[in-house]
Amino acid sequence: MTQHTATSDARDPSPVPHEIAQPHFFRPNEDLAAAMECARCEEQGITTPPGGAPRRLSNAELRAFKKERKRAREEALAKPQAKVPVDRKRTLPIGPHHAALLRGLWARLAAEGVGATPDGRLLGLTFAVRGAVTGRANFTGQDLRMLRLEDAHAALVELTSTGWLASTPEAVIGADAANPALCDLPGMRGDLWTVGNGVRSRASGWLSQALAHKKLRKKPNRLRLVAAHLALHADPGGSVSLPAGDVVAACALSGDEELSELLTWLAEVSWIEDASAAGGVVAARLTELTQPLAVRPEPPRTPPKQVPATTPLDVPVADRARDLLSGREAEVARWVDAYRGEHGHGPSWSAIGEAFGWPPRQAPDHDVTHEVFRLLRAGGWLTGFGLPFGLRAGEGRAGSGS
Repeated sequence: MTQHTATSDARDPSPVPHEIAQPHFFRPNEDLAAAMECARCEEQGITTPPGGAPRRLSNAELRAFKKERKRAREEALAKPQAKVPVDRKRTLPIGPHHAALLRGLWARLAAEGVGATPDGRLLGLTFAVRGAVTGRANFTGQDLRMLRLEDAHAALVELTSTGWLASTPEAVIGADAANPALCDLPGMRGDLWTVGNGVRSRASGWLSQALAHKKLRKKPNRLRLVAAHLALHADPGGSVSLPAGDVVAACALSGDEELSELLTWLAEVSWIEDASAAGGVVAARLTELTQPLAVRPEPPRTPPKQVPATTPLDVPVADRARDLLSGREAEVARWVDAYRGEHGHGPSWSAIGEAFGWPPRQAPDHDVTHEVFRLLRAGGWLTGFGLPFGLRAGEGRAGSGS
């Protein structure tokens, strides 16, 4: 039985993990033994084949290894650390799906006229973000105080008088952390946004962070709402271009004159720059300080090699896997045969995936690669699954006449 030891290769200059991985055990077989002694793998820089056990270090090597690790850590601590602005360090990243939820909620409140004043709109938006998944939102008097509403009771009346919020001002104001007020949002029942609580929570956290930004401290909610709305609709580069009427409606402002006043104010506090409302369009750019609040684009997909590594994310995994593999089964089997002939043992999944451009283990779409191997196994193109380095061509290749 082969055991994965707690030590690593002393020649590896990469940082040493703080936690040692748990041992892995494999059934001994000829392919595993061949992989452990494979000179070709060593020539390619694979000193320890994936899944195998590293060579045990001697006492002298282990002492030298620990000494080098200590020296590297001390050297890293001695290097000057770059100072990161507090606001940028604490900025909660928001992705396209988080922004889509928040934008949709905000647009719906504006269309339904929830909250006739900026205070009422801000309170309604807070309730909506909290209840986007379940149609219910917990609220306490402390939550109201954190929003810094000029008249919390009046703002609550704006929401409860129309039936949009199924509660009473007294119940919310008097609630505390031990007994929060569970408020129903009748118009939001049924998870209309089809998102999980993680997306909802991130959107809620971003909104709270934007409103609490140091540039907006002790500012009226009408200014805070416009600031957050512009940041939410900025592109990843920080540029904003919105119809002025949409901003007025979204933030429950009195009109274009008030909007122009607030844009000037935001420019003075360095929230935006190059602001303009000419032609009924608000154009501006977030400053260096507020640009981290802009929506961050999705990470790039796995780069393609010989074939596209992924297809659109709205396509089922099984269809994406078939697109990657269709017509190439025989080529994969021949490649595995050639690898076995060169190394004397079968390749790992990672080696095959790298050769054919399939999503690697670290990629978010690695489930596509799993499905590809399932298809290869089901079609008989590869056998030897379940044995370390035991993959080999199956009958599917022979039966095809390739």
